[in-house]
Order: sequence, then structure tokens, then C-alpha cells
Amino acid sequence: MTIPTNPAEPFSPFLPTTYNIPEEDDRGKTFLQDQLAYHSDVINDKKIGVYIEETPTLNGNKHWYANTRVTRNGYQSFVFINGLPNAGVLVLTAATNPAYPIDNVQKEFLMWHVWGTASLPPSAQGAGDGDFFSFFNQGDARISFTMTDLVLTITTTVNLSAYYGFIVCEFIRAGTNGI
Repeated sequence: MTIPTNPAEPFSPFLPTTYNIPEEDDRGKTFLQDQLAYHSDVINDKKIGVYIEETPTLNGNKHWYANTRVTRNGYQSFVFINGLPNAGVLVLTAATNPAYPIDNVQKEFLMWHVWGTASLPPSAQGAGDGDFFSFFNQGDARISFTMTDLVLTITTTVNLSAYYGFIVCEFIRAGTNGI
């Protein structure tokens, strides 16, 4: 993949809308070869944005609502939990390990998509004993979570201590003020 040349543009490379093709044959051929390779890099990526644990990053989503003159960028982050609670409660804050997955929550902040997964990979004896399920704040009876702007509380009704868990958060930083 082509490395972005401008770190201030985290979703580079985007395809430009116009090109100036050199008139000289040799420079024109080189230019077209470079552009075809560049297009392949951009098109083959398919997904813009990176999920980083406990660090919000832009995800390439653009949100227009209430006022189409204001475009809001989407962000994403996740928290990885190595061993879910054993029929109990796990509270994540900025000071815990793992930590609350979102920093700098302000009054313009809006959450727009949150979900979780729990994974128990198959044992060494072979396939058939793995368990994978997704959950929302209230979805699967085995596990649920609630969030505030500073705390993520995970609650289980059974022993999930052998499971790995992810909670993925997608949100908008500039949400409500100024519509």
C-alpha cells in the first residue's frame, strides 16, 4: 500500500479528481503506470480506518444530520479484555488495565455504534469446542455492559474467565452543539 505522504491527512491516499498527464511519451507512460499502481493500492484497501486498542482513531465515516453544512468525522476504538468476569462485574475506567476505550469525552460527543464479542477458541484437542458470540448492552444472557462517559461496566451471569472479549465503540466527537 502507498504510505500517506501527509500525516495530517490520515486517510490519504484518496484518488484525486483530476490529473495532468505529461505530453512527452516517455513521461506519460511512466505517469500512467504510477497512477495505475496508485489506484490499485487505494482500491484494494477496501476499508479506511484502523482500530487501535484504547486509542480513538478516525474511521473514514462522515456524518451529516440536522444540518448538511456540517460534516462530522467518525471515530473508532476498542477495548480488549483478556479474561472476562467470572459471574460478576468488571469495571473499566481511565485508570484500570484494560482502560476505558475513549478519551476526551466532551459535551459534543455522540456514541453511534457499540457492540461486543466474546471468544473461546477451540482447545488443542480439536475443533468443535470453541464458542464465539456477540453481545450488545443487553442482548446475550451471558454478558452485558453499560457505559457512561467515564466508565464501562461489564456484567456476566456465568463463568467467562476463559473468554477473550472485545468491546468496539464508534462515535462522533462534534455531535450536538451548533447542529
